[in-house]
Amino acid sequence: MRKAQAYHLPQLANLSVENLCYTESMQDSRSYWSRWAQKLQILGVSDLAAALLDGAGSFRLLAAQLVHASTPFIGPSAAADQWQALASLLEDKDSAQQFVSFLREEDQP
Repeated sequence: MRKAQAYHLPQLANLSVENLCYTESMQDSRSYWSRWAQKLQILGVSDLAAALLDGAGSFRLLAAQLVHASTPFIGPSAAADQWQALASLLEDKDSAQQFVSFLREEDQP
């Protein structure tokens, strides 16, 4: 017969968890809005982007998941933070609507 081995688990009081939820450490996507709007205006596609965001419906969620899936290939950088912010914007209908309004200059935050 085998002897039972005793495993000692660390006590919960000794564990420290800084940011359990990754969303707490993510930067708010609004900080990127001016930069994104400027780039879209330079490219001449701000109206197109606003129309796509406005009419995308549930396709926004699919696009957000594609962005989330691609960010590990970008690596830890400022660009990856922007992609995560974009994914968060796409996931949240209210944020997407606010960004559309921002693009159309209806509601300046």
